[in-house]
Amino acid sequence: MPSVAYPDWARMDCVVKSRISGMIFDDLVKDISRHGDTACATWVTVESQFLGNREARALYLDTKFCGFVHGDLSTTDYYRRMKHMADDLGNLSEVVTDRTLILNLICGLNERFANIGLHLRHSHPFPSFLEARDDLLLE
Repeated sequence: MPSVAYPDWARMDCVVKSRISGMIFDDLVKDISRHGDTACATWVTVESQFLGNREARALYLDTKFCGFVHGDLSTTDYYRRMKHMADDLGNLSEVVTDRTLILNLICGLNERFANIGLHLRHSHPFPSFLEARDDLLLE
């Protein structure tokens, strides 16, 4: 039986479409997959799924970010999680400034870091987020 010769673009389209499908949850793959769709059409469908609820995700993440507290976390974990949430908000077009990062960092510190929090509050201008992290690590 002779093999079917596909044009190069069809093979590449198939590869790209399978890569897209391999990177998302199976339930979403079932929702977006239609026989005959190109990789571009599949990508546009995935994009609309994620961008369609951008505002709701931004609102949820901003609430979580503003209420985030140090608690029992190590200083490194506290810093990383806060930075990660800020980066995630930035990916949703909600840019978090360095000043906002510092304000949330100070507000969320636990009792153990009250002295450094007071020091950071009275710094004019505020230190950068990285400088504040270094101060916390030294404390």
